[in-house]
Amino acid sequence: MRTLVFCTAYAPTQSVWDTRYRMWLDAVQALGADQVLMVDDGSPILPGWRDLQIFSGDVIGEGFTTGPRGNKLLFHFRRRLGRVDVLDFPGWHRSFVFAALYAEANGFERVIHVESDAFLLTDRARAFVSSFSDGWVALYAPRFDMPESAIQVAAGGGLHALAAFARRPYGVMVGRQHEHEMPFTGVERGLAGDRIGETADDVPAGLDYAAQVPSRRESGFYDWLPGHIKRTPAQSVTLHFCEGGDGLGALGNGWANPEPRHHWMLGAESVMHVPVLPGDGPAVLRMGVTPHVFGDVLTRQRLIVEVNGCPVRSLDIMLECVVGCDIPADFLRRTDRTVVRLIHPDAVAPSALSRNLKDHRRISVSVEWVTFER
Repeated sequence: MRTLVFCTAYAPTQSVWDTRYRMWLDAVQALGADQVLMVDDGSPILPGWRDLQIFSGDVIGEGFTTGPRGNKLLFHFRRRLGRVDVLDFPGWHRSFVFAALYAEANGFERVIHVESDAFLLTDRARAFVSSFSDGWVALYAPRFDMPESAIQVAAGGGLHALAAFARRPYGVMVGRQHEHEMPFTGVERGLAGDRIGETADDVPAGLDYAAQVPSRRESGFYDWLPGHIKRTPAQSVTLHFCEGGDGLGALGNGWANPEPRHHWMLGAESVMHVPVLPGDGPAVLRMGVTPHVFGDVLTRQRLIVEVNGCPVRSLDIMLECVVGCDIPADFLRRTDRTVVRLIHPDAVAPSALSRNLKDHRRISVSVEWVTFER
């Protein structure tokens, strides 16, 4: 059965993406789904993972049938709704509804919802959701004696019930617990688990699932994750390109004057010199960027990244985000310095886009910070 796995998302910083959401995204690969989807409630920054495709919109209907065809997707709502009160969370509800209707419109036959702080810990639990074929069930949360909405699966006739729930006006849900309003056809009590984040300092042995798992713990805390690897600290350097930032000395040709938050690339290309890091392995370059766009006239900026004269990645940047580039070790061994060349063919002066704008600089993409990690 064609399967979609999804979670709702919001990350105020890149580090939240790289801990909580990256850990979740890697873990759910064990379910073997056809697509994995994160639905983001207007985060101010988006992850720069090379294996993730991002699409965006302002209203729910825009993304139902226009999503990319890759395995790992993120849909970004540009305007955050957030949470108003304990039982009033329009941001989460909108993201959940989007995923349900996206699944219906794109012909998925099974939908697995695993929240970003919830994990299926055993092969038995993963096999249960991956083979579920009819109905709409949640796991069981014994601490509160209720369905655990953080892990649920719908298939067959359950997909119709899920889509019908998604079409209910949100107003009827305000002040009510979603766990009791979702018309589950069953609650699976045969898998042991609970919301461990509210009561435990560790993930107890013998559980099939855990919810509300903290995302910022020492590496060994996550030994139960499928394929978990204990990682040693990386060698890294971060440069900031605002006024007075520590990265201004790394800039070569093709830059405007620094501004309070960022630095614009000018003309056809810009150059920066990244400090050389010890070691001889590959590296990752991440940049916090914002494109110069203008209504429907200029909707994106292309950015081609070269390192030491070698092409690394071509990007289409449509909104403020973090972009990432994997740099092979061979590219770094060719010289005793690291020269990053940024080619931006869509640079244009604001004055060329509107007679009301007086800025004649050909600007393309602004950079707030760069991290180079070995």
